[in-house]
Amino acid sequence: MTSLGLHGLRGGAGSSSLLAALGYALHTLEQRVLLVDMCPENLLRLHFNLAVTETDGWARALLDGQDWKGQFWNLAPNLSVLPYGRLFRADQRRLEQELSHQPGLWDRRMSALAEHFDWILFDLPHRVPWSDSAVSCQLQIQVIEADAACHVLLQQQEEMADYLLLNRFDPASQIQRDLMLIWRQHYDARLLPVTVHSDEAMREALACKQPVGRYAPGSLVAQDALSLAIWCQTRQGEGA
Repeated sequence: MTSLGLHGLRGGAGSSSLLAALGYALHTLEQRVLLVDMCPENLLRLHFNLAVTETDGWARALLDGQDWKGQFWNLAPNLSVLPYGRLFRADQRRLEQELSHQPGLWDRRMSALAEHFDWILFDLPHRVPWSDSAVSCQLQIQVIEADAACHVLLQQQEEMADYLLLNRFDPASQIQRDLMLIWRQHYDARLLPVTVHSDEAMREALACKQPVGRYAPGSLVAQDALSLAIWCQTRQGEGA
């Protein structure tokens, strides 16, 4: 089993949509996949036709003293999602305390799930106090966009361990092409060979509550997600 974490360099970088697309693409490659939402926004479930009113999830279960294994949604054979659940602000503070008292919680959970899945994919928040210590993934991928904000944030980073995945790339944009060239020069060892292009199909897929590979399998972004899945398979077990 390989664990992978995807998170944005900043908010709004599109990591949740990408994780849903990657999970579905791996599933089409006959991999057993579990997607876990670690973000308080609890949006990952919407890519798989779960109701907006659905409030259950692993974080909600942890606070309510329920069995976290009862929170899985089986979307298809060998494809499952574990939502975060709906938490209010006071609940979020309680969750941080609970996780601080249970170090290694997700490592133990992943060990229990290892025989059932080939991949466990985590949708990680870009900035939550406990997120770095709560989940240790073998593959860590940071989602970036070719804009000035990401360029500055990349230069300010203290940690340089993550892979970088360029999302929503528009080859018609001069500034995006320029930034991509700069990043290829400075971050070549970290920047993935796969680029995810800007494609309206990704936005439409979320509106239809589907991963993009199911909604528009022939779209450019669905093919990018498939290329990303194939790249991930070449790195399967990395960091183990």
